[in-house]
Amino acid sequence: MKKKILIVEDNPQNMRLMEMTLRAKNYTLLKATDGEEALDMAMRERPDLILMDIWLPKVNGLEVTRKLRQDPAFRHIPIIGVTAYAMKGDKERIIESGCDVYLSKPIDTHELPEIITTILSRRQKDNPW
Repeated sequence: MKKKILIVEDNPQNMRLMEMTLRAKNYTLLKATDGEEALDMAMRERPDLILMDIWLPKVNGLEVTRKLRQDPAFRHIPIIGVTAYAMKGDKERIIESGCDVYLSKPIDTHELPEIITTILSRRQKDNPW
C-alpha cells in the first residue's frame, strides 16, 4: 500500500521541489498551503507522515503540530518540522511542539527521501499492524 505524505508548505517553489523529490518514491502526495488547510487535510486523510513548514499563514506549523498531537490518532504519525528561519533555540522549540525531526531549508533533495524512508520503516517496525 502506498504511503501518504502530507506536504504543508506555503512557498510554491519549495512545494514543487518537495513534490518532485518525493514523487519518484511512489508516495501518495497530499498538499496544504496554510495551517487551517493542513489541519483539515490531516484529519480527513490520515497521512502516514507530515512535512510541516513552520511559518505558515493563518495558523503556524508549531500550533498545527500541537493540535494534531492532542488527538490520539496523531500521536504516532511522524511530523518533520521544516523551516528556513533557523535561529538559536528554534530546533528545540520545533521538537518541543511535537515534531519528530527538524530540517532546515533549503531542503537537501538526497537527504529528504532517506530521512522519510528511515522514519516510515522504523514506524512500521514499531506498529506492524
